[in-house]
Amino acid sequence: MKQPFGMCAGAAAFILLASAAASAQTVTVRATLSGAEETPAIVLTGAVGTVEASIDTANREIAVTLQVFNIPDAGPTTAGHFHVGPKGVGGPVVLDFPSSIAGRTGDFTMRFRLSAANFRARPELGINTIDDMIQAMVAGNAYANVHSARNPGGEIRGQLTADSQ
Repeated sequence: MKQPFGMCAGAAAFILLASAAASAQTVTVRATLSGAEETPAIVLTGAVGTVEASIDTANREIAVTLQVFNIPDAGPTTAGHFHVGPKGVGGPVVLDFPSSIAGRTGDFTMRFRLSAANFRARPELGINTIDDMIQAMVAGNAYANVHSARNPGGEIRGQLTADSQ
């Protein structure tokens, strides 16, 4: 009787360890976006937003949920990106959001995936691969930015922070 119980307990432990290892491959980063985060100058806008990025480090993919509110009709969105850079400092684009972000007004939610196909290397900053950008995102050295016709440099921005583990 003891041997089947021991085998079941061992199998259960293996399953728990395997699932813990699998979940450790996903890191979630989030940001709240506003005009107050834009740089070099604050943008006075009623637009706000949130972004959540679940990073699959093993497959080098990022599942993104972007929610944006109050984009004015007079200044529809033109683009969105993840940039590398610390809070308060402008940095270059490294990951492009889908082009379907352009032309939006009011409130909207987008869900999309990013991978190496959306990546722009920035070797001058040590961002040579998507792995480098993932590391920057998890370390808080990256931000999300949504651009508009009214504010081409950025309507709303938010610095990424990793969820506590």
